[in-house]
Amino acid sequence: MDRDPSAIALSNAITEINKAYPDIKNSFIFTKNGTLLTGDQETDQQTIKSIQESFENLKEKAKTIGSLESFTITTKNGKLTLSSIKDMHLLLATSKNADKNHIYSITQVIIPTILKTMEALAPTEPQPQITPPKQLIVDTFTGFFAGDSVQIDTEILNDWAKNNDDPRARVKAAITGEPNIPEIIEQVKIETFGGNSTLCKVKEVDDQNMKGKNMIRIPEKLCKTLEINKGDLVKVEPAF
Repeated sequence: MDRDPSAIALSNAITEINKAYPDIKNSFIFTKNGTLLTGDQETDQQTIKSIQESFENLKEKAKTIGSLESFTITTKNGKLTLSSIKDMHLLLATSKNADKNHIYSITQVIIPTILKTMEALAPTEPQPQITPPKQLIVDTFTGFFAGDSVQIDTEILNDWAKNNDDPRARVKAAITGEPNIPEIIEQVKIETFGGNSTLCKVKEVDDQNMKGKNMIRIPEKLCKTLEINKGDLVKVEPAF
């Protein structure tokens, strides 16, 4: 039986429900594929096995009528009620004379409300941090080996990679013991204050005199396309 926080919360809820409604003998929640998620704590394994078999039988009977939303059968010892709640199935074993209003309250109000509350309280997946665009000063270069890549200071590229590191990757690294290597910045988006923009490949700046000066080296051909000149400011951000 799953003992994650959700299963424990459901198990505690079922225990309290059984105390509040004496007509309910056993309560179990199954996943949509038939796996027992949780049930009342006082039920012995033999009973659980019988309940699981009853659940499978009820599923088969429900298929013949095309629905698994709600299904009840009466046995010589009482009633079995199967209700579909979201992607789970609640199975109640009750006395023959169990109050229908009580069963309705449990299957349609109490358990759905608990599940909805658990969903609301569940932590959402952490999202990667978003790095705001950086304003850099344009420097131009030309030549046979200019290519179509821009050049940016290594320190800026490293900061971008670090700041955009996905928290989920850090968690995985902590669990597996594998190194968490920040994603390499291979592309940047350049946007001018005139409204022009483009995506282009990026390399580390190869001119030592340009390092630490908050500059971006852009091939002259690309500068003409963007309608910018040396000394202009542009907004630059990583493109993952």
